[in-house]
Amino acid sequence: MAAKRVPSTPIAADATIADMVDTLDKPIEYVRRVLERLERCKRAHGDAQVRVGVRGRAEAPNYLIEYVREDAKTHQRTSYQDAAYSGSTHRELARHHIEDARNWSPEEMNITAVSALIGRLRNPNAPSSRFSDED
Repeated sequence: MAAKRVPSTPIAADATIADMVDTLDKPIEYVRRVLERLERCKRAHGDAQVRVGVRGRAEAPNYLIEYVREDAKTHQRTSYQDAAYSGSTHRELARHHIEDARNWSPEEMNITAVSALIGRLRNPNAPSSRFSDED
């Protein structure tokens, strides 16, 4: 007898990891692995951000690691793709996955935001801000 497949949750076109955290199969592990990739990119390029794939499974979406460079003369910021990864295995995907912009959300999260997210996941009872108890 074949197992019933549960239809996957659709991913919003402008989703971020923070938007999807409740649908992830293993949120802490997923975010931890993304953070590892972000830290590697930051060591190599001085910056790192992540975009989620919007065409896959919301329970383990693929993700694209990028870095931003600013032109010293024009101060124009340009994003460069570092690598894309499978959301379920966290292995690097082939370059053709990166090239199709329709695969990726236009919204990104930087390494600081992802780091804060994993902190909230690991300790959900901690105050979200040091000013949270002030009115």
